[in-house]
Amino acid sequence: MSDTPSSTRKRSARWIYLTGVLVFFIYALWMIGPYLRSIVVRDAAVTAWANTVTSPIDGKVEFLPLRVGDLVGLDGVVARIKNDHISRKSLSDAQVKLDYTGARVEELRNFLADIKELDRGRADLKSQYATVFRAQLDARIANLGREIEATERQLVLIRKIAARKQKLAQSGTGSKDAADETMLRVAELERKLAELKTQLASAQVRRQPADRGVFISLSGDDPDWVRGTRIELKLQKKQARLDLKKAQAEYKLAETRIADQKQDLNRRSRADIIVPPGSVIWSQRVASGAAVVSGNPIAEWLSCDELMIDVPVSDAEVSLIKPAMVAEVILEGDNVVRLAKVLMTRGSASTLGREDLAAVAKGRHEGGAQVLLDFSHEARNFETCPVGRAAYVDFPGIGLIDVIRARLRL
Repeated sequence: MSDTPSSTRKRSARWIYLTGVLVFFIYALWMIGPYLRSIVVRDAAVTAWANTVTSPIDGKVEFLPLRVGDLVGLDGVVARIKNDHISRKSLSDAQVKLDYTGARVEELRNFLADIKELDRGRADLKSQYATVFRAQLDARIANLGREIEATERQLVLIRKIAARKQKLAQSGTGSKDAADETMLRVAELERKLAELKTQLASAQVRRQPADRGVFISLSGDDPDWVRGTRIELKLQKKQARLDLKKAQAEYKLAETRIADQKQDLNRRSRADIIVPPGSVIWSQRVASGAAVVSGNPIAEWLSCDELMIDVPVSDAEVSLIKPAMVAEVILEGDNVVRLAKVLMTRGSASTLGREDLAAVAKGRHEGGAQVLLDFSHEARNFETCPVGRAAYVDFPGIGLIDVIRARLRL
């Protein structure tokens, strides 16, 4: 019996309906697949921030006896870098400069000491000349005093003789020429007495300053022994002091430079690789004994006190997850439900990978979004660092219908 047109249309409509249901079912599975997988499969992972320590200098690496996964001691040292081939030329140059300036300082000190010795010798000689100068003046003053007394006595006598001769000449009993001659002798003695008194006054004027160290010759100038090389010695002494101070400043500067060079040489020839005490050595980027240059990664470390959960989710689901939202976490091999809070979310185009995290969820794949949960409060509940353990994560506040609605933008 052949099919009628009516039955054919019914079968076609049934196939179209079934095909539509199948397509919708497949589409629904495609939409909610990541969500279902995330709540069924334990594809999340306990993680922490990955930190890399680099070499501060060029040299060879020598790791301390620490294995990957060990805790770092209180000093924080995990390795040492040594550079036994570093040039010491700058330090040698600084040492030469220090030795030169030191010798220059010593030379100037000796030179200044010689000038001071010459100055003391000149001062001693001047003191001896001054003693003789004062003694000569004292002798001259005393001699002039005696000459003045003798001249005054002569003048008194000659004046008496002149007076008698003058009377005799006036009375006509004496010679007028003899009287005039006697008057000439009086005048000559008076002139001599005046000269002697002038010389005495001049000597006395010169003698008083001599007690204060001022010596005046007959011409009114300093004697040659006073001037001598006084000015030259003073100038040389002043210049020597200035040169010595300059050399001493250069020596101090050279000392500072050589100290800096030694410190710099030590810094560039030896260096410790230090991480925070109590950290965990997660990986060694180079082998012990390897040559590295400044900036090369040496080791990776993490802090097990700052734990997180890396959770792969779909882009539709990540839009429903908000910061501080509570999630339930069950670690692989554990049946204890632990709580965690949302720390941050990242879209599928900007997820954090192995360069940022010590461990990445095994369920992470291209096109998947990311949620990081704060799990640090559970760190004290683990005997060993749990970073890398797989985990199951559920967000109780988000259901299947919420994901479908977000996917359909309803």
